[in-house]
Amino acid sequence: MEKVKKKIDMDNLVENLLAIFVILCPIFDILSFGFRNIFNTSISPSTILRPIIPLIVILEIFIKSKHKLKMFFVALAYGIYALIHLLIFNTANTGFSYSNIVHEMQYLMNYTFMIIVLFVFIYVFRNKDKTKLQRAVISAVSIYIASILLALITNTSSSTYIEGTGLKGWFESGNSISAILALSVYVLLSTMDKEYRKIIIGEIIILGIFLCILIGTRVGLFGFIIAIISFVFAEIVGKIISNNKVNKKFVACGIVAIIAVVLVVVLAGSNTIERRKHLKEIEGDIVDTSTNSEAHITGSLLEIKQKIDNNEIEDTYMNEAQKKSLLELYDIANRWNISNNDQRMQQLIYNALLVKNQANPLYIIFGNGYMNQYRELVMEMDIPAFLFNFGIIGLLLYFGPFLAIFIYGIYFGIKRIKKIDREYIMYVLGIGLAFAISIFSGYVFFNMSTSTMIAIICALLINKIFEIKSQFKLQN
Repeated sequence: MEKVKKKIDMDNLVENLLAIFVILCPIFDILSFGFRNIFNTSISPSTILRPIIPLIVILEIFIKSKHKLKMFFVALAYGIYALIHLLIFNTANTGFSYSNIVHEMQYLMNYTFMIIVLFVFIYVFRNKDKTKLQRAVISAVSIYIASILLALITNTSSSTYIEGTGLKGWFESGNSISAILALSVYVLLSTMDKEYRKIIIGEIIILGIFLCILIGTRVGLFGFIIAIISFVFAEIVGKIISNNKVNKKFVACGIVAIIAVVLVVVLAGSNTIERRKHLKEIEGDIVDTSTNSEAHITGSLLEIKQKIDNNEIEDTYMNEAQKKSLLELYDIANRWNISNNDQRMQQLIYNALLVKNQANPLYIIFGNGYMNQYRELVMEMDIPAFLFNFGIIGLLLYFGPFLAIFIYGIYFGIKRIKKIDREYIMYVLGIGLAFAISIFSGYVFFNMSTSTMIAIICALLINKIFEIKSQFKLQN
């Protein structure tokens, strides 16, 4: 009996630690932003403090686990991959590369930490009461909102974009904070039936104003709208498949919210629309002198392309594969009439061409190096970057677990379609939105708070699957 009591106490302690970790995420983000901007450094206390709780939890799991050997070999696989990848990165590094091996190692450490966070959340909450985790998300969102409001009131909010468009509070990246908050809406809306409904509604209203009007990112605007549409869809479909009555209030509120967002954006305006207008206006600022017309790649890439044409680039600065890929990018961009400020499309095309032109099996398997690209050609889109820059093994190690959970979630949902509800559907759609943001925007999985929110949604989905399985066993 004493052993059982100790186990329960330890389980509660670990759950509380992870709940605290979730609540601390916005504080870590604010601390990181403030420290880096005040002291002009890439290192902040958050870099050291953030991993402490997940590492304590993973160590506790390892000590208690009966599968220590399996855990050791999994860790060894990640370590061996990282070592090989860094060795390849070093051999492929040129003057054209954006950064060095230390920066590349930072990405590997962030992605490995992301997998640790995913594992500990799933392991700890897989068959437990998820209320503690949901409350932690509500608390974290409250801190995000409070800091944003305080930044706006004190006029200390940072601009989302360099030209001054958008307001993002005390956070480093507009796209990252947009992704965090848009994904958190899925968790908030999945708990609408609980006693803290009024708090959730208040948070969602404030998030809607911030994401759709103030911050100025497409991730914020479209992410929030998609989240509300997902809620309406999940409520209708969830009740239909379970032969229950659709909650007309929920559906009506969702539809009203969507209409309100559209009307406010159209009538009052949005920094997102202003940003799009600004980008359209400056497209003509870059002129391709060889065609005497608007350029279809960035100005600095155009300069490098012209130097390649004039044979002014040394082999130590760019190798033949890089030169050929840039020239092919130029041709494709002109042919497809790509906007010169659409850097994500240029990054995608160039990196795909580079892998083709390098034609190196080792690069294809282990990656050619994320930071081995020119500064404007470093891929912002996570999932393509996993494949092109971290190789097939990198894709499997870092993105594979998330994809497996998403696919299994869909499979299990279809298999037990009569048992799934709005909450289940919201979690699946939330993971799907995370993938969409990572493809069309990027820097989703690399950002620790964003990847933590994705890990939370994955853990809640697994928890829901365990819950449905338990109900099925009881009925049989």
